[in-house]
Amino acid sequence: MTSTRATERVLLASAFMLSASNSVVFALMGNLQDEFGFSAAGLGFIAAAGFLASFIMQVVVAPFADRGHAKLLMILGPVLAIIGNATFATGSTLVQFVIARAIAGSATGCFYPPARALMANLKSEGQSERLGAMAGIDLAGFVTGPVIGGLLVGPLGLRWPFVIFSIAAGISFFLVSTRPLPDLPRSTERAGLPFGLLRDRGVLVPILLLVALALPVGLYDSLWDRFLTDLGASDAVVGLSLGAYAIPFVALSRFGGRLADRRGHLLVAWSGIFVVAPFTVLYGQFSAVWIPIALGTIESCAQACAAPAAAGLLARNAPPGRAAAAQGLAGACNQLVAAVVALLATWGYGHTSPNVLFAVAGVAVLVVGTSARLLHTPPRGSG
Repeated sequence: MTSTRATERVLLASAFMLSASNSVVFALMGNLQDEFGFSAAGLGFIAAAGFLASFIMQVVVAPFADRGHAKLLMILGPVLAIIGNATFATGSTLVQFVIARAIAGSATGCFYPPARALMANLKSEGQSERLGAMAGIDLAGFVTGPVIGGLLVGPLGLRWPFVIFSIAAGISFFLVSTRPLPDLPRSTERAGLPFGLLRDRGVLVPILLLVALALPVGLYDSLWDRFLTDLGASDAVVGLSLGAYAIPFVALSRFGGRLADRRGHLLVAWSGIFVVAPFTVLYGQFSAVWIPIALGTIESCAQACAAPAAAGLLARNAPPGRAAAAQGLAGACNQLVAAVVALLATWGYGHTSPNVLFAVAGVAVLVVGTSARLLHTPPRGSG
């Protein structure tokens, strides 16, 4: 039997490698388009395939982790990541790239729900702290993949970054498959779709909190580059802005989770939403590039506290034997909301001003977060 600390290190290292492996493509999408000549709409098809596949896996496959198959799903995740990167490396048509991205999206959909459930269930205390650490390492990997991929494509060509990050996924496979991992509490129910969990307010409230926090992320993913570029930012400044957002989150997410464990999950998550909502509104109100970047750094600190708090509340309130199903449902809801917001934002950017879009997003964060607070009932445990 491995110690809690050793298991935590295995889960974090595996998550980092898998996240980096699956995110490398985001630095190479334009290169793929230039090299193989598909339309700009093809970029949307590739991205949408990843969102959709991850959504399906998190609602359809993740519940099987609660029936004794958590490690199997966590092994399947890196295997799919290897296949996805290999398909990108050998592909030459849009259809192949869409399939590759769907496979990569399936990888995260298989791996993360049981990984988060295991991280939360290592012991009864410190759930938000451990989930915060996983959220931070996930974002660190997500940023690392495109940075290294962008540096490698020049000297090595377009295919080799995918080959190299297939090896990173292989390391994740080795870490998970060769180490003993604890079992999740098992469910005696049929492993069906988890949407029925939303009838439980203990599950619904933290999922709404997580959705509120994820809502502006869909806006940033689709428009941040375009928005800053229109304000006069260079590619280097846009890259710097992403680092300015990511570094505080990575550095503070474990602390944020620890704060939630000590002060109360709902209090910390709700307080974070009251920072995220007005800051989202403020992004569109300034024409100087450095102001949105500075606001993003501050918002990242709030997200680093609020997101682990909401995730910890979900882990605390998930029904016995449904930990992975609850985590998968939360991840699927976040993916769906982010995708819808991204589509609406890209359409709206051509029809209205950025300050209107950011204002609407900020109000939506507050509305969803307030709905969660109003629906809250005293949890089964503390928090």
